[in-house]
Amino acid sequence: MAWNLAVAVYLALLAVRVGLAWWMVRRGAGEAWAGPVTVLQPILAGDPKLERCLRGNLAGNPGVRFVRLVDEDDPLGREIAGRIADERVTVMVGPPPAQGENPKIAKLGRVDIREGMVVVLDDDTRIDESSLRRLTGADLVTGLPVFVEAGTIWERFVGGFVNGSAILTYLPAAAVGAQRTINGMIYATPAETLRAVGGFGAVVECLTDDYAMAQLYEGQGKSIRQAPVFARVTMTIASAAHCGRVMRRWLIFANRYLRENLTVSSFALVVLPALLPWVLVATGWGWVLFGKALVNRVCLWRWAGVRSGVVDVLFEVVADLSLPVLYASSLVRPGRMSWRSRRIDVSDGRIRYR
Repeated sequence: MAWNLAVAVYLALLAVRVGLAWWMVRRGAGEAWAGPVTVLQPILAGDPKLERCLRGNLAGNPGVRFVRLVDEDDPLGREIAGRIADERVTVMVGPPPAQGENPKIAKLGRVDIREGMVVVLDDDTRIDESSLRRLTGADLVTGLPVFVEAGTIWERFVGGFVNGSAILTYLPAAAVGAQRTINGMIYATPAETLRAVGGFGAVVECLTDDYAMAQLYEGQGKSIRQAPVFARVTMTIASAAHCGRVMRRWLIFANRYLRENLTVSSFALVVLPALLPWVLVATGWGWVLFGKALVNRVCLWRWAGVRSGVVDVLFEVVADLSLPVLYASSLVRPGRMSWRSRRIDVSDGRIRYR
């Protein structure tokens, strides 16, 4: 009887999550921003797909200005950022982050935009201008990630994790007011609002840049919105070790967020669905996970225009089953992580580079 209850709870939560996500999508994005837009892109070389991503954003955003931010100790990043450019692109080169500084925020803090809308866009993320200009309706607005171009088995696994959870996690949490962070790969804010809250410099020593920005805005009474606007994320993951480092970093960040923001609604919508898959497998109901993946993939297709194959469904199920194990591994030495080419120790929330 208890096992049947677990299945019923999982299916009920799935129905609630899909329903809330659908409601958020039906509400739609904000009205299109008609004024000037400046996209800030922190650049760090090392991913073979970087050039393609930069070209894609230039081609897809003809009416947008780009500021690419590169460190002095990244000669390849400087070369790529300058070579793939036109008159709309400014490349700013500065010193690498100092001890205690977040490497992404340290780059962003070099820029002082005084008008229009400011968009922070990761160098592995693509979005078209029509979608970008719909990141409106609040003081700080964030989009949703969709993982694309999965070429290796490890990229497919990460894609299974990202695409298997984004729609069914962020949109339902936002619908019930349980979301206290943003998606760091893309977010937007009016330039004057960014200046009013203290700019990026106010959070330069924070470990999790997206969570820190959300706390900064919320702490000063500013509004935060999760928009049903989809951005396409792509990264090269060539080995199991690299995959493990990426997942570990993400889950260390997630653990810190949940530790400080766990509520009944976030437990029901985020934590419990991540714990129940193994219960379903143990009781012979594992096939339900394939049903969940199929429903989610239909949502991705209808709402984000992303088509999936049988292999994508399989990797989503594998990612769902792997999540508790990966989460447990992130609790071991959580103060040590890798951030692309940088090795980081964290003590009392402060960053130290090795």
